Amino acid sequence: MNEIKTTRRTIIVTTVCVVYLLLTIFYHHIDKYLIGAVFITLTLLIPTVFIMMLVYGIKGLIQIYRNRQNLSFKFCLPTIIALTTLTYTVFSPWRLDSESLESKVLLRACFEGTQNQAYIKLRQDKSFELNWTGVFGYDEWFIGTYTQKADTFYLHYETEKPFRFGDTIVNNGESLITINKFKKDSSQYFVPFYLGYCKGLN
Repeated sequence: MNEIKTTRRTIIVTTVCVVYLLLTIFYHHIDKYLIGAVFITLTLLIPTVFIMMLVYGIKGLIQIYRNRQNLSFKFCLPTIIALTTLTYTVFSPWRLDSESLESKVLLRACFEGTQNQAYIKLRQDKSFELNWTGVFGYDEWFIGTYTQKADTFYLHYETEKPFRFGDTIVNNGESLITINKFKKDSSQYFVPFYLGYCKGLN
């Protein structure tokens, strides 16, 4: 393989790997803030570039084997980049995550239904985020700020309020319980969130 082809291949592989890393590292914020076609496009791009990395890695190993009598570092560099990124993705127990840029979580709780799941995080900077997911790709974020008085939390939503969780919440030591007096309509009911990480009960 001549120098021009090697350089071009290095640029392509590096670009693919950088795109994959940026998308996976910042996926928390992509999921939280983006909607519609942009969100769908970026989400679908993740498995696409992963497959491309896998192909480049396998193809590179084959090329290295075929040219094993005349190898150089520059020739091997694209394969090294692809395999390093794949190794990080598959085997590394430590992950870069843009959520680490946000304020420390002081309290978290989870709800697990038969066809949906949600978690809420209350952060040190008095912000909160509630992510509700369900069947058929349902994925909605509710964010805002909160104030606290003893064991009661008052959530001030910057988005629409969820249908199954209110804005006046009591921590009873095991769960977060909605104590709103008023509902949107008679069909609305509130669900408790047990404290801690989701356990995969359903």
